[in-house]
Amino acid sequence: MSNLVWRPNVPANASVLPDSYFCDTSVTALDTPNNVTRTYGLGQHEEIETHMTYIVNDNCINCKYTDCVEVCPVDCFYEGENMLVIHPDECIDCGVCEPECPPEAILPDSEPEAEKWLALNRDMAEIWPNIGQKIDAMPDADKMRDETGKYEKYFSKAPGAGA
Repeated sequence: MSNLVWRPNVPANASVLPDSYFCDTSVTALDTPNNVTRTYGLGQHEEIETHMTYIVNDNCINCKYTDCVEVCPVDCFYEGENMLVIHPDECIDCGVCEPECPPEAILPDSEPEAEKWLALNRDMAEIWPNIGQKIDAMPDADKMRDETGKYEKYFSKAPGAGA
């Protein structure tokens, strides 16, 4: 098994890729989008857990642009009163949301400053409603976009309306 190389550019969301794609391996997606099983010839297999996800940080507070929601293929955004979060167990790490965010509030969780936001995203996604379509940004979004320290000043645990 040690001479086989995992190729991350192969779509893990495929149900099964043909053996010929990997020489004598195949990939089977498990129940959750961030877990993959690699199966080798002769019935050997290995489970690979990928924990990569995207998070929303405090740059979103009092802006709540929803361009990101509109492009998300799995509807993993949840809406609070004045910000959005990403459910880390639902995110498939496709990255299409990141460039859509005007205040650059979306980061991969591999960024050093993202670690502290991962727990907040997970906790709030459990209590806030899902949002699956674009809505208007908050009234002062353009004015609030570049303000710093918004979590300490404005964060609210109150849920949004969902959409």
